[in-house]
Amino acid sequence: MPALVLVADADPFNLRLLQESCEAAGYRVVTAADHDQALSVVARASPDLILLETESDAVDGFDVLRVLKADENLRAIPVLLATPDHDLDARSRGIELGAEDYVTTPYRVFELQHRIRTALRRADAGPGPTLTVPPEYFDPVTQTGTSTQLQLSLDYEFTRAERYGHPLTCVIVRIDNLAALRGAPASDGVDDAMSVLAAGLRQCIRAVDYLFRARPDAFCALLPETDAAGAKVVLKRVRGQMDDGSLWEGRLDPAPSLRLGAASSPAQGVDSGEALLRAATAAAGG
Repeated sequence: MPALVLVADADPFNLRLLQESCEAAGYRVVTAADHDQALSVVARASPDLILLETESDAVDGFDVLRVLKADENLRAIPVLLATPDHDLDARSRGIELGAEDYVTTPYRVFELQHRIRTALRRADAGPGPTLTVPPEYFDPVTQTGTSTQLQLSLDYEFTRAERYGHPLTCVIVRIDNLAALRGAPASDGVDDAMSVLAAGLRQCIRAVDYLFRARPDAFCALLPETDAAGAKVVLKRVRGQMDDGSLWEGRLDPAPSLRLGAASSPAQGVDSGEALLRAATAAAGG
């Protein structure tokens, strides 16, 4: 059975996004909006992992953590604390009180899912998402998210960007000569090319960025907190590695012919994650 995760956050917006992100990773989720409710859920539901925010008096993640670690029946439950991105004092305080790890706010889906998976693995509390994540969210060939996961992450990141006033960039990379790669068996042709390209593209983006196989012949990179100027830097990096063949380490013959496109928000006419994706796709030639 998938691990049960308790997420506690006083902000309804954050609580919903945390729940959806954990469920998308294959976990069961229970929620709490304040300190007392969090402790009540712990007693009633026996979660395998707890995620607590620390920025509101309503939840007071530090106090909940103290209560949990003082109870010999509860102290083994791994706890993740959500702390502001640059608040090292809160982070250190949480670790000293017994938190297993931390996640930074504003939340990033991939960081959140990675830290939950790691904490559960350490505690051996339940199966990780590699065993439970629905196949429609993960492409095993390229080890990237699927188009379904792209839509979920795109909606999340666009909403977060609008709420906090941050830019967001979408980059599309298309293989223009896919037919030339179909001459070999799929395991050695198209799939191999996409796998090699995925590895190369990861080297062109940051660890906090997202990479998806948006279509059989296309990747989408989602770059939080990246504006149009930052998008140009990424495109220049990809083009440079295309020109010298290092993007695929010289392993593909024929060499892929790639089309690149990017779009950033805020921008006129880009009023949703779907609109951002359409603009980037159009910039890459459709």
